[in-house]
Amino acid sequence: MNENRPADNKESTLKGLRIQSLSLWMVGATIVVSLLIGSGIGDAMRHHRDLADMTQKYILTQNNVKDLLMGTDYLTEQSRFYVVTGDCGYAEAYFREANVDRRRDGALEKIRNNLQGHDDNVLRMSEEALDLSNELMDLEIHAMKLAALAFGEDIDGLAPEIRDYSLTEEEIALSVQEKSQAAFRLIFGPEYSGEKRKIEEKLEGVSESAIAICSAQQVASETGMRSALIRQGVYTVLIVLLVVLSYIMIAVLILRPIRIYVNCIKNNHVLDITGAYEFKYFAATYNNVYEMSMEQQDVLRRKAECDALTGLLNRQAFEQLKQQLHGISMPIALLLIDVDVFKSINDTYGHEVGDQALIKVAQLLSQSFRTADYVLRIGGDEFAVVMEKMQSEKKQIISDKIDKINWELQHPVGDFPKYSVSVGAAFSENGYEDEIFRQADRALYHTKENGRCGYTFYNPDEEWAGLT
Repeated sequence: MNENRPADNKESTLKGLRIQSLSLWMVGATIVVSLLIGSGIGDAMRHHRDLADMTQKYILTQNNVKDLLMGTDYLTEQSRFYVVTGDCGYAEAYFREANVDRRRDGALEKIRNNLQGHDDNVLRMSEEALDLSNELMDLEIHAMKLAALAFGEDIDGLAPEIRDYSLTEEEIALSVQEKSQAAFRLIFGPEYSGEKRKIEEKLEGVSESAIAICSAQQVASETGMRSALIRQGVYTVLIVLLVVLSYIMIAVLILRPIRIYVNCIKNNHVLDITGAYEFKYFAATYNNVYEMSMEQQDVLRRKAECDALTGLLNRQAFEQLKQQLHGISMPIALLLIDVDVFKSINDTYGHEVGDQALIKVAQLLSQSFRTADYVLRIGGDEFAVVMEKMQSEKKQIISDKIDKINWELQHPVGDFPKYSVSVGAAFSENGYEDEIFRQADRALYHTKENGRCGYTFYNPDEEWAGLT
């Protein structure tokens, strides 16, 4: 016999609502509302995902438009350099871009993949921009053929496109100076500039259309999310009503058996996964939501601590790391790193090359130091490395790493400019202290004042260490 079943004489004396029947109704209602909440959450997540996907496609499309334009500009630049200087290296770079790297074709294919099915007009304008760029190539090759003849180049040694390009008899009969002038007119003249403007206008149209598509998707997603949130509000109210009704039922019918739960709530104890199924379900759901919330906060915190350009930890992460290492019984080393003549790189080669220079330094630092070390970007061209369990006796390890990094920076691949880094290092036996930063900064100042491209380890006995 089931011991939980009341005796017949007691059952016959019960009046009013039966807790078993009411509990079944409450459980059924709770399940229905929970499913609605889950459906609402899924709907909101779907709209959010659609918005995020479209935004990502927009960003990629804008980058692809830039790549297409950069590819066109690069061809213009190399052909003009060749016409001006006669340096065959520019012609080789021109056809390597046109036939091997093919940035323009790759960019168009990516635009087609990103916006397929959204707006055929965008794809048409992108294809027209590439067609116009290909038409420009005819003028560029024409100009390079004339320039090659004007410079007296061995035509057979040039690219097949230049070698096989046919000139008119009148052009062949021109003098050296006239051929050079004709080449200049072709590639610097108004016809060429007009075609370039058409390409830019087409690509501006692609960007504007991508913005319109993204905006429309944003409106649709925001509307859907707003509707989902309203429904979630209604479901939340229903949950509150069910909880209140459950509390009234429990308070009236089973107050004494659950007094322990009331005491737990009054004492603000954490909910344990215990008791009946309904209580376990409530506690598990609450704990799951809490864990999800903590995970989301952790993801947001990691994003906030990451430098967008280099992927390294940023200044905010550095401040938190200082607090984390403050006062601990552990030897650490602090390296402060400046990119030498970084302003000159920006002014001479442009901010894009400057960004690439910073990225290169970040990569070399990450590759050179241990995975347990903290590599951070704490300013524009300022980096820092925090090494745990690192004592001053191991200076040679650090100096070897800095020498290797500077060697890499001083021997770049291709046309990338040479540059270097200056480093100041200091050590502490008791974790992070404010003094270690000042010491590393003084050491860095000494490096920069003594020729840059090197390192200095702080030594209080050195004369320069007293500088402020």
